Order: sequence, then structure tokens, then C-alpha cells
Amino acid sequence: MMDKYRSEKKSQIRAKYIAELPRVNKPLGFYQRMGSQANSLDALILVLDPPKPLCLTLKCPLSLTRQTIPARTVNCQHLETFDLSTFLDGISFSDLLRKGILRVLLRGDPVPPHSIPHTCPICSAKAPLYIDSYILSALTLYPDQMSVTISPSGHLTPLTPTPDTDHPCVDLTSPPLHPGQYTGASCPLPTP
Repeated sequence: MMDKYRSEKKSQIRAKYIAELPRVNKPLGFYQRMGSQANSLDALILVLDPPKPLCLTLKCPLSLTRQTIPARTVNCQHLETFDLSTFLDGISFSDLLRKGILRVLLRGDPVPPHSIPHTCPICSAKAPLYIDSYILSALTLYPDQMSVTISPSGHLTPLTPTPDTDHPCVDLTSPPLHPGQYTGASCPLPTP
């Protein structure tokens, strides 16, 4: 009986978070900075070359499955998002009580989900959560894709992997090779 109660409360919390967390549109530069990081010599060459699209995988770094609701904290500086449902499911019931998360379900004076601080599972920043509208639009536009490309103008397109792909890939599930460089099986990095 207690398991059923816990499951119901977690389900209610998930629904409340999905309905009430703010949807945030970050500036386009936030998403393109991973593709533009280079050393000073490369930066001179980049000025002459046309900008290349950035590849973005849509996998959750927690579940290693495709995200449905991409989230991060307001203090996160990284591009990666995690799946909100997976994140909330990973919080133990005792933590829901201890951290006051259950207060979002109070009838008389509920606490809004966007005011409760959470610890980011990627960078450990502690702050309220938000849903990333840009990545959510990629998930909505391309429901069967695991990766998309972001053009220099911000247009999202499904990734069609080819052996000669020459743009960096931001893989939400793989650790960086070195700061600012990510790799993934679906979109290889250029070789220097």
C-alpha cells in the first residue's frame, strides 16, 4: 500500500513539474558555442571558412535513452540537458520529503516547482530547474531521431550520418576528451 502511495505522489510531482516549470529559450549563441571553440590559430582559419553545423545528440546522460522533457538548472553553463522524468524518478521518496519537494502538492499553499533547488546530475550546480524549449523543439520536430544538427542560423535538421561528417558533435552521454570537445558514435569529430 505504501509503494502505491509513493508511486502516486511521484507521478503527481512529475505531472506538476512538466506543467509548471518554465520553458526557456536560450540565445542561439548558447547552443553554438561548442562548435565555435577553437585555439587562436584555428580561430583565424574559421573566419575564412563558412560556419559548419553543430551536431547535438538527444540522449539523456542518466538513462542513455532519448529524452522526452529536456531540463537543466538555471545555474548550469553546459549545453547538455537531462530527461526531467528520469531525473525525478531517480529521487528517492525520503529525499522528496527531506528536500521539501512534496510541498509542490500542497492544496492550500503549494510551492511552485520552479522555486525548488535541485542539484544538476551533470555539473552539480544547485538551483531551480527549467525546461529547454530549443531542445524540446528538436525532440518534437524529429520524434525518431537521436541526433540533430544546428545550422549557423539556428535551423534544426535531423542528422544523416555520413563518413565525411566534419562538424563537432555534442554527445550528452560521453565525457569530454578535453575541455570543450565532445564525441559520440553518431557524429564523429574532425581530425586535426
